[in-house]
Amino acid sequence: MSFQIISSRDPHAQLRQLYVSLLDSQENFDEFKRLLALYNAASAENDAESVDASAVRMQLNARIRDWVGAHFEGLSAVQVLLWRAIVVDQRFNVALTPWQESNAY
Repeated sequence: MSFQIISSRDPHAQLRQLYVSLLDSQENFDEFKRLLALYNAASAENDAESVDASAVRMQLNARIRDWVGAHFEGLSAVQVLLWRAIVVDQRFNVALTPWQESNAY
């Protein structure tokens, strides 16, 4: 008989809570964006997060926990880089779907 350990922490639910917090509060969004801008993306891209970048990520995660609750596990370095690319650098990787292309007028 095998038992499966089920985690009570749903990462998707945690991200939804973060989204809601950012959408509901302009102050939260502004602080989130400011902290993301402080994150040194160059050092994190080399698979070795710098001490400064790690400190910013820890501060960001602490603020997110203040907004959504202590159960938030925190963003990884890779997740912070993705958020930074979208929110700060405004890089959206959006491609047209075949449905959109076929229904163009």
